[in-house]
Amino acid sequence: MVKNMNVDDFVNNFFKNAEKIGYNIEVCNRGEARGKRQIDFGNKKLHELHIRMLYPMLIENGIDFSPASFNEIVRGRPCSIKGFREISATVLIK
Repeated sequence: MVKNMNVDDFVNNFFKNAEKIGYNIEVCNRGEARGKRQIDFGNKKLHELHIRMLYPMLIENGIDFSPASFNEIVRGRPCSIKGFREISATVLIK
């Protein structure tokens, strides 16, 4: 399903569904993602640029990606894999 969705649609649906599930959506206040949306997974955050970078991995593997693949793209955020997978699954099944 995601193969028919462009990256902008995926990112927008990702944040919309994350909020519906109950995740806290914030605006990033620093770094290259300043002013962009980010999601707080408790210990770590993923911002909009991270989600965009992870999109090609989802096109290729769906939610069955390996933690190693995730960590190659977004280093230092292994605590966010579970939440990312949970939210992505809600976008992919639409």
